[in-house]
Amino acid sequence: MRPLLFLAADYANITGDGKLNVMGIFNDIFSYSFPARHSSMHLVGKLGAELGEYGQVRDFTIKLLDEDGNQIMDMSGQFEIPRGEKGRKPEVNLIFELKDVVFPKPGIYQFVLMVEKDYKSELSLYVNQIEAQKPPRE
Repeated sequence: MRPLLFLAADYANITGDGKLNVMGIFNDIFSYSFPARHSSMHLVGKLGAELGEYGQVRDFTIKLLDEDGNQIMDMSGQFEIPRGEKGRKPEVNLIFELKDVVFPKPGIYQFVLMVEKDYKSELSLYVNQIEAQKPPRE
């Protein structure tokens, strides 16, 4: 498997005819206070199959790490690689809706995508502290 796409967005889905729709791609999250809770985001991955992988089932893991390498969350599962049609290499779309992800402090966070314990891609999220505005002086 080779990574084709790995991103965070406000929303994503796959249409009945296989189109991948993604809206509101982002890498920055802003919060006034910490720990910060992000109510909803979609994590989107697209992987391309190589010859010999068609029809196989693969295990995947996605981990969220803070900038010190501490694991914040992880999820895992399986996907089946479709057979290639008409000489085209198949692609696998992965979409996960993540609800109420908690970021303990400002900093750089990484989602890491592994397939069969093999690193495929990473996505950096920059979690920023918003400074409270002081009232203007007269």
